[in-house]
This record gives sequence, structure tokens and C-alpha cells, in this order.
Amino acid sequence: MAGYNQKIVRTNSYVEIWEYEKPIFNKDKFIEVSDSIIKKENSKRKTFDELTTEEQNKRLERMSKTRLEAKWKLLRLVDCNFDDKTSFLTLTTKKNIEDRNEFTSLLKTFIKRFNYNIFNTKKSELKYLTVLERQKRNAWHAHILLFEVPYIPHEKLLSLWGHGAVRINKVDVDSKENRGRYVTKYFEKGIGQELLESFGKNAYLSSRNLLRPEETKVYLKDKLEFNESAILYETEYISKIYRDGLLIDNPVKYKKIRLIDENNSDN
Repeated sequence: MAGYNQKIVRTNSYVEIWEYEKPIFNKDKFIEVSDSIIKKENSKRKTFDELTTEEQNKRLERMSKTRLEAKWKLLRLVDCNFDDKTSFLTLTTKKNIEDRNEFTSLLKTFIKRFNYNIFNTKKSELKYLTVLERQKRNAWHAHILLFEVPYIPHEKLLSLWGHGAVRINKVDVDSKENRGRYVTKYFEKGIGQELLESFGKNAYLSSRNLLRPEETKVYLKDKLEFNESAILYETEYISKIYRDGLLIDNPVKYKKIRLIDENNSDN
């Protein structure tokens, strides 16, 4: 029976390893949570304001976990695609646009124009990550992380956007380990808002051509050993397995390990 007890995810600068006490088999329903809050909401979704106080607190607790998971996924995408041209673009509107669909439509048009201006093709070549966020006036604006994009004059960006202010900065980070955290801290508020508004479906938007982390699931008899100095973070928690009609605790040991840069062993 096929199964695994190690999940390994690799990006450009680190490896993450989940070591499960009990092997997970194909027939198991696996739930990656750190506590026993696993009940799904009713299929008919209510708006946040329609929930009771207890239901609101439960949803917020679930959203908090989903938000953390979205942040980790975002960190991995950033690490896989980061380059010396990576830049951070913010788009705002003069008009007070409170409708998410209306703003998203403007954003998609901008992405197409931007893509054509840079690559001179309608084929989607632009590599990006986007998080929408509400301003204090309740209007939407966008934070966009751009990969492999050459310098574009500010006046050109204003023209391509055409709906308000534009701010762009090159992302300059001192080390590989810091680049994901540096970038995602600007996205955290928007991620939380998006999860609440979209019921956890759309924490962020991204182009399909981004490089993705390598994920491997294997069964190993022996534990993996690492140099302690390479371990960036480690923790333990409880996941769950549905097996033979029973919900079983499955303790997990998690490690995040820095990859050694062979060209520069000091980094």
C-alpha cells in the first residue's frame, strides 16, 4: 500500500521537512492542522455579519490558520522566483472603488497592457504576485510583486494604469533568508482581508508561469539528519488522519533548513 511519512518541499534557498509519526496512506483523509478545530461550515455560506458571535470567532480562528498557510505558500513562491529585477508595485485609484469585481477588472486590463508593453505580445509572459487590500476609505488598491521585469519609467506606468497613483520600488534584501519575509509583510493585511471576503478561496492572485516549489512525499525508515547550524526553524504539532472511520492524532515534526550556497558558503 503506497504511503509516506516524510513530506519535503524545496525552494531556491531552503528545504522544509514534515516528519509524520504515523505513515499516511492513499486511502487516508489527511488534515494538516495544529489542533482539533476541523469541522467545516454549512454548505450554505453566510456573510460574516450574519454569523453569531460564536460562529464569527470560529471563522476568524479558521481564517487565522488559513492566513498563515497562505503566507507560507507566498513565501515559497517568492523564494522560487526572486531575482535581481524583482520590484514592488502599488496601484491606487482616484475613484473610490469599493466593488472588488470592478477593481479586479481594471487590474486585469492593466496586467494585459503591461505585459504587451514589456514583451510585445498578447501571450502572458509577465510573472507576478498580487494581493488586493482595502484602504481606510474602503476603496481597493493592489500590491504587486513583479519578477524579471526591466525598468519602466514612472510616467509610462501612470499611463498604462490610468486610474490613479502608481508607486514602484526595487526590492533590495540583504540575504536569501530575508527576502520572503521582507516581501510578505507588505501582503499580510491584504491576505487577511481577502480570506475574509472570499471565504478563504483567494488569498492572493498570481500568474501561471511562476516557478513552483518542488514537493516530494516519501517513506523513510530512518530519520533525516542535518547540521544544527543550518536549521532555520523547527516545531512540533498534531495533524489528523481519518482512518477506518476514526479520527486519529498524527504528531508532526517540522524543520526548515537553509540550503548552503556553494558559490558563497558565508551566505
